[in-house]
Amino acid sequence: MKFYIVTPSYNALHWLQCCVRSVADQVCDGVEVHHHVQDGASTDGTSAWLEAWQQQHADTPGYKLTFESIKDRGMYDAINRAWEKIPTDADVTAHLNSDEQYVPLALRGIAREFVKHPDAEVAIGTYIVVDSQGRYICHRRPIKPKRWISHTVCEIITCACFHKVSAFMRHGIRFESRWRAIADVVFFRDIVNASPSFLIIPNLITSIFAVTGGNLQWSSTSAEEWLQLMSAESWWWRYRHAFAYRWCHLKKIFYDKFLKSPASYSLFLEGEENRSNCIIKKPTSYWKKRTQGE
Repeated sequence: MKFYIVTPSYNALHWLQCCVRSVADQVCDGVEVHHHVQDGASTDGTSAWLEAWQQQHADTPGYKLTFESIKDRGMYDAINRAWEKIPTDADVTAHLNSDEQYVPLALRGIAREFVKHPDAEVAIGTYIVVDSQGRYICHRRPIKPKRWISHTVCEIITCACFHKVSAFMRHGIRFESRWRAIADVVFFRDIVNASPSFLIIPNLITSIFAVTGGNLQWSSTSAEEWLQLMSAESWWWRYRHAFAYRWCHLKKIFYDKFLKSPASYSLFLEGEENRSNCIIKKPTSYWKKRTQGE
């Protein structure tokens, strides 16, 4: 199965190096990977590093890295630009931010699930939340999205979501780049409204989500855009948003009680060329903090 993974980047080389390495080592029997980095004309040496990596791995079977470094209108515009370049032979596409990673054999697991469920169009796995030092915070399971929740609550996280290319191209849903921080909410609301066949895989850990302290979803820009988005909704949607938000998170915590807890995870740390294995001493699905030190 051929994967096309897109990563937006801007002056985040120390994170991007880990992200790229985590995608490159996904190649295995039955899994080919094309990783495209859409860089916003970074000034931190990103282009030089990507070019060197590209040359170093030019002859790696089943793996290809491409990149473009030009000014864009933000992260979501960069992702859309990358998706315009989807190869015609790609089977599955996904979006992985520069401060996120895949765990070992994540794409093999997704490929096997798509083979077992050929009618599935969107697959969603479990992800591990870590702090900026790679230390465990919690894990979050996927639940099947509901329209009444997804209208104002983002039930899906991009790093653990995988789209069958045929359906992705048919639906034609992309990020609205006028939003700088909350386009995920609108994007997945539109995805859910398109009624794709969802494949929920709670026992497959696919990704690492790093809480770096600079995540857009907790920025002042996000707060401003959220107010703008909600002001355009009817009083009914605004009234039940708080209930939908709490119900979504309670369901994730509830379902986790019936599943085997993860015992460890593996990730790349800054400056390291090999993965580090981390033991989870107290597994939990409860997200207690947003940034390191809170």
